[in-house]
Amino acid sequence: MRALVAAILLFAAPASALTAPASALAVTVRVAADAVVDTDDIRLGDIASVDAAEPLAARLRALRIAPAPSAGGRVTLDGASVRRRVRAAAGDDARVELAGAGRVVVTRASQLVTGHVLTDAARREALALLAHRGERDVVVTAAGMPDDLRLPVGELTLKARIVEGPPGSAFLSAQVVPAVDGRALAPVSFTLRAARTRPVVVATRALAPGALLSAADLAIESRPTTDVPMDALAALPDTTDLETLQSFRPGDPVTPRGVRRKPIVKRGEIVALVIEARGLRVTAQGQAAEDGRRGDTIRVINQMSKREVHGRVEAGGLVRVPFQIGREP
Repeated sequence: MRALVAAILLFAAPASALTAPASALAVTVRVAADAVVDTDDIRLGDIASVDAAEPLAARLRALRIAPAPSAGGRVTLDGASVRRRVRAAAGDDARVELAGAGRVVVTRASQLVTGHVLTDAARREALALLAHRGERDVVVTAAGMPDDLRLPVGELTLKARIVEGPPGSAFLSAQVVPAVDGRALAPVSFTLRAARTRPVVVATRALAPGALLSAADLAIESRPTTDVPMDALAALPDTTDLETLQSFRPGDPVTPRGVRRKPIVKRGEIVALVIEARGLRVTAQGQAAEDGRRGDTIRVINQMSKREVHGRVEAGGLVRVPFQIGREP
């Protein structure tokens, strides 16, 4: 009787029950075409969705598929390798179905750390070191800019170490160690240059030769002594009648060779000769025998006496002659 009942139940059972054990688990893994990871390992959950009963689903999502590429890099995984890893991890009792893309391109997330950021970290450390030694009027620049870095994402810290050169040397060795989430990465080494600074007069805009200057055309900046001419002006000059002898770009240092006073009296020009002494003021007409800038002493011919006198140019068309007792201008 029992054998007959067993035969009837076996005959009535569906085909699926005959082909899979009662304990079989269905697992569907749908692979994405591309994915981004921010850790050192590529997990199944990073590149695919997993549809399965818990806790198997959680275990499969955490399954390590491959090492991640370096920061900013890419790697391509094919579906066959993913299927093998999933089936091995799921066990013989699971029915695994792989769907979605046949391959997945995985990119490692990154953050860019520029060479300027690296040198700024080293400069701050170098300035602190020099200030501790009492050197404050110093500027520190990079002798060579380091390359930009692609680093893993996370909390970035930069630790700089400065090594001074021999006594009298203007160069410092710098090493910056980047760390992400407390994990130190490869150090970056480069050279810094330290130089004393001094005030320098510079052009604030582009100036062509022969341009008349105004106070707004010049400014004072602190520059490394190694980067400016030795005769560069250190104080703002009086710009009255001041003109350029050369072209200047914004920021160019100004030297006495590059500017001069524009002549305000021309040779042959009729000027007023002024003599003042003992409360008297005498004015005569004269003809300039040479060009003169404000403050220059030039020769002038008195139009009435035809005598040559020497006077100081005080303004356009005005020459002051010093009083001399017993001598007529």
